[in-house]
Amino acid sequence: HEEYEKLMNMQVKDGIHGHMTWGEAARRDGSPPIKIASVDVNDFLGSMKRLPLARVMSKQAIVQIPNMAAKLNGKYNDGFFLTHSPAALAAAYFVHPSKGFEAMDFLRRVQLNSTNDKDFMWNLPGEFRFINVQDSAVLQPVEPGLWFNAQMISFADLAKNDQAWKKDFKLVEDYWINELGAKPHMGKLMGFREQEDGDVEPFADEYVCTIYSSEQKQAFSAYREQMDPDGLFATGLGMKFLLPCV
Repeated sequence: HEEYEKLMNMQVKDGIHGHMTWGEAARRDGSPPIKIASVDVNDFLGSMKRLPLARVMSKQAIVQIPNMAAKLNGKYNDGFFLTHSPAALAAAYFVHPSKGFEAMDFLRRVQLNSTNDKDFMWNLPGEFRFINVQDSAVLQPVEPGLWFNAQMISFADLAKNDQAWKKDFKLVEDYWINELGAKPHMGKLMGFREQEDGDVEPFADEYVCTIYSSEQKQAFSAYREQMDPDGLFATGLGMKFLLPCV
């Protein structure tokens, strides 16, 4: 599609990698650089983190969806309407559809409780979708069937520091996992755990090793060793998912 190609090939620039196409930036960073009056939007948000923007941004994220969808309806045919967004945090989890309301209600309560917090106020609404999971991969975190996918999202730049938002993300994740039996979306934040120094960090080893069963790990590892005998791609967070829990 001509308009889609035009967007993907549009030139953008950041302060680290220099010039690149919009498509390259989207694949690497998730949020291509956006400039308004020559000012990077992410830097702009970071400089205004102490101001009460969270409530306004959360509302606008909802009310502007029809406008964005209407504007881009004639350009793209894949629901790809969010093309210019600052860097955002996202964590999503699968729960049984019968627990969908409880999942979103708990997120709502945590978000409302943050309205008077000086360190972090949630600034984007939660999202959900129903997903029909197929039996199409060895490594998938849930059984085939209909699932409710609950997602918490927020702009990081409006938080006082990274610990402020990580602690709230952990609060929601703990409830969804421990009370509702949630399983994580593998491409987003997960596994928030408190460290010995009191800091909260994602992707804890003791959590990521629990997502797949031993049978899944063995089946995939056998295939991986056959296709990648030299271990060229056996690195990074992905390998931690395959390790046994200790």
